[in-house]
Amino acid sequence: MARTVIIRSPSDAEIAWRTQRMVRLGANAELAARIAHSDADVHDIERWLKAGCTLELAWMIIRPVDQPPPVASAADGPPC
Repeated sequence: MARTVIIRSPSDAEIAWRTQRMVRLGANAELAARIAHSDADVHDIERWLKAGCTLELAWMIIRPVDQPPPVASAADGPPC
């Protein structure tokens, strides 16, 4: 018997909420939009923040594997 897989696409309202939530947590507009449009669990990011991680580190940990990390320049300084 064939299985049906339901693929849900986030609504505009959900993307807006996720973006606003990330901005409230300290993300700039670009990072907030990237997180909002990903499959990352916003609540997992919040848990990493409560554990003491920076937002950028939490995103690196949670980021879906198919999204490559941003390329850092020498002007960005050390990652920590």
